[in-house]
Amino acid sequence: MKFVRTCVVGLGFLSGFWIAVGVDPEAVITNAFAQALNSISPGSGVYIWLASFVGTIFSIIVAYALGGGLGLIAVGIAFISGIIFLNSTGWALLLLAVAIIIGMFASNE
Repeated sequence: MKFVRTCVVGLGFLSGFWIAVGVDPEAVITNAFAQALNSISPGSGVYIWLASFVGTIFSIIVAYALGGGLGLIAVGIAFISGIIFLNSTGWALLLLAVAIIIGMFASNE
């Protein structure tokens, strides 16, 4: 169940939903840290961007480690459901339910 909550809903659905809304919370936080770090040490803000990229790659690797290929499919379906949520709530909820069910079968927990 941890895989479903963390990867399917967190990484998949919420990431897609934030894209649909037009807000990228990771970018907002990254920009704030980069500006703060640049004010202390100019030119070092690039490390924040690198950490953000590595964090995204790490999240995908963790999703694969916990759920395998089927788990990544569940995360992808949840991501699509998040993107279409504002335009087609019924289909988005159906896709999210399918992703959660697939995620339950894919979980290595």
